[in-house]
Amino acid sequence: MKLWKSNYSAILIAETMAIAGFALSMPVIPLFLVEDIGIDDPRTLKIWVGAIQSCSALALAFFAPIWGRLADVYSRRMMLLRAMFGGAVVVSLMVFVRNPLQLLILRTIQGCFTGTIAAATVLTVGIVPASRIALALGLLQTGVAIGNSLGPLMGGLISDFLGHRAAFLGTGLVLGGAGLIVLKWVEDEPSRHHLRPKGDRIRFFPELKPILESPTLITLMLSTFIIQAANTTAAPMLPLFLREIAEDSRYIGSATGIVLGVGAASTAVASIVAGRYSAHFGYWRTLFFCLAAGAILTVPQAFVTNMVQLTLFRALSSFCLGGATPVLNAILAVSTDKDHQGSVYGFNSSVSSAGGALGPMIGSAVAMINYRMVFLATAAILGFSAWETRRGEKRAGERRRGSAP
Repeated sequence: MKLWKSNYSAILIAETMAIAGFALSMPVIPLFLVEDIGIDDPRTLKIWVGAIQSCSALALAFFAPIWGRLADVYSRRMMLLRAMFGGAVVVSLMVFVRNPLQLLILRTIQGCFTGTIAAATVLTVGIVPASRIALALGLLQTGVAIGNSLGPLMGGLISDFLGHRAAFLGTGLVLGGAGLIVLKWVEDEPSRHHLRPKGDRIRFFPELKPILESPTLITLMLSTFIIQAANTTAAPMLPLFLREIAEDSRYIGSATGIVLGVGAASTAVASIVAGRYSAHFGYWRTLFFCLAAGAILTVPQAFVTNMVQLTLFRALSSFCLGGATPVLNAILAVSTDKDHQGSVYGFNSSVSSAGGALGPMIGSAVAMINYRMVFLATAAILGFSAWETRRGEKRAGERRRGSAP
C-alpha cells in the first residue's frame, strides 16, 4: 500500500473516533443543565444553552487561523494531535462542573485547543494526490458523519443509564484513543523549512490579502459560514423540542441520540455519493443542489407532531446537506496554492466556527417565540446560502470565460 494511503486510512479512523467522542457528550448538555445543574427556568435555560454552545465556536473562530498558519509552517500532523489530546483533557474536566459558568469556561477553552475537522482536512489535502481529493474529502466527511451518528446514540445510552457526567468522561477517553492512533500510525510530513520565517520572528497569524483578493474563496467561506450557522441553529434545541412533543419523557437523551444519529448516518451516505460524483456533475452545481434541497426539506420539520416524523425529515434534509461540505472543501483545495492550504482551511474553519457560534444564538432567540420557528429560520438561512452559491457559480464562469484566449 502506498504511504499516503496508509496515512490517510489512519487519519480517517482517528477522525471518525474523535467526532464520535465529541458527539457522545455535546447533545446532552441541555439535559445536563436541567437535571444535574438544576436550571428549571425555561428562559434562563435557553440563554445558557445558546451561550455554552456558542462560546466554543467563537474561541475556535479566533484560534483556527493561527493553528492553520502553524500547520503550514511546521507540522500538520502536530496540529491534529493538539486538537485531539487537547479536547480529551478539557472535556474530561467537565465531569467536575458544578455550575453553568464553569461549563461555559471549559467550553471556551475547548474551542481554543480543538478543531479536529480542520486539522484532519488540511492534513488529508496535503498527502492525497490531486486526482483523489474530492473522493478523499468525501470519505473524510463520511467519517465525520459516522462519528456524529454513533456518538449521540452511545451518549444517549450512557447519559440515560450512567448519568450525564459519564458522557463527558467517555468523550475524553475516545478522543485520547484517536490521538494515539495518529501518534502511532500517521507519519509526519516532509520538512517544511522553506516556509519557516528567517531569524527568530514568528508570524502566527496568516495574511488575509490572498483570500480577500479571491472572489471564489470569499464566496466559499461565506457559504461555509451560512451552512454552519444553519446546521447549529436547531440542533441545540432538539432535546428541548423532543421533550415538548414526546409522549414519554424518560428517555429524551436516547431519543435525541436517535434523531441526530439517523441524520448523521444519512449525511455519511451523501458524503460518499458527493465525493464520487460531484466532479462529474460540477462542484458548483452539486453544491447549489445540496443547499436548495436541504432548505426545502427543513421546512416540514416545523410541523411534525412526533419523533418518527422529525427523524424522517431530518434524515432527508441531512442527506441533501451531507454532500455540501466535501464539495465545498474540494473547491477550496483546487483553488488554493498547496503551501498555503493550512492557512486557507484555518480561515475557513474560523468562518465555520463563527457560523457555529451564530447558529445557537439564532436558535435561542427564535426559540423564545416557539421551538418550531427554529426550523423555519434554518430553512431561510439555507435558502440564502443556495442563492449566494448560484451567484458564485456565475461569477466563476464569467472569470473562466474572461481568461480564455
